[in-house]
Amino acid sequence: MGRTVSTWRDRIERRIATWSGFRRTLRLSDRISFDRLLMSIRSRSSACGMVPVSDEFEPALLAALIELDTRLTKVERELSENG
Repeated sequence: MGRTVSTWRDRIERRIATWSGFRRTLRLSDRISFDRLLMSIRSRSSACGMVPVSDEFEPALLAALIELDTRLTKVERELSENG
């Protein structure tokens, strides 16, 4: 008997493919930021796969928010050390 449910990674890659038109219309600097967020989602795929939802958008959004918070915290730390 085969697998009936796609892995989270397969599902998010299909979702990312649907965003290709959006990505294509972004300015280069925004496209780089968008790609960085997509990589952060991919890097957290183990955690995202543990969220029991049928729509992959929610765990992807959580992963992106974690990435943004991590980067913001790093900048705040650097500013407080240098300021």
